[in-house]
Amino acid sequence: MPKISEPKTPAAAGRDTLLQFAALVSGQNNPSAAMAYAVERGWIDAAGNATPAGMELEKALADQAGTRSAFRGT
Repeated sequence: MPKISEPKTPAAAGRDTLLQFAALVSGQNNPSAAMAYAVERGWIDAAGNATPAGMELEKALADQAGTRSAFRGT
């Protein structure tokens, strides 16, 4: 029987996006370095959950999904 995963809280669910963004903007390939970068900026708390500022950033990033190609030149 497959294991049923527990639903993620919004703060935990946004963490993955924020860590990917932190790795991208910091140039860090090391996950712990990307986590430290996100914590320094207040996007993620010490427990690893997205802060209110992090959730706002995650929403802004999600709102941008799909718009990049619309503005790409030929």
